[in-house]
Amino acid sequence: MVYSYVGVDAEPFEAAVKSGSKGVVYARTGNGSIPKVLQPAATSAAKSGVVVVRASRVNGGVVERNGEHDDALLGTVTADSLNPQKARVLVMLGLTKTNDAGEMQRMFDTY
Repeated sequence: MVYSYVGVDAEPFEAAVKSGSKGVVYARTGNGSIPKVLQPAATSAAKSGVVVVRASRVNGGVVERNGEHDDALLGTVTADSLNPQKARVLVMLGLTKTNDAGEMQRMFDTY
């Protein structure tokens, strides 16, 4: 999991890719939006086969697909109503079957 904070930079995504992570859950407030400074790193991670999931760490609500971000273009998956911790578990389970973002999004939409 990569948590957002004031002044966040691309290093967490770059480190995840470099270390061989197969999935990254990005936890931010609100709609789990990925700041512009991180979008190139998140997109690069997704294009290299890392499943990048946008999740929200607020108490309730849904991370909407293609709301503030074009998730299809960025290659990101949205966690829907799952908090970052639950999203991490679903990513771990999903990765036993696929690393395809579309199929992973189907899993998040279903479960």
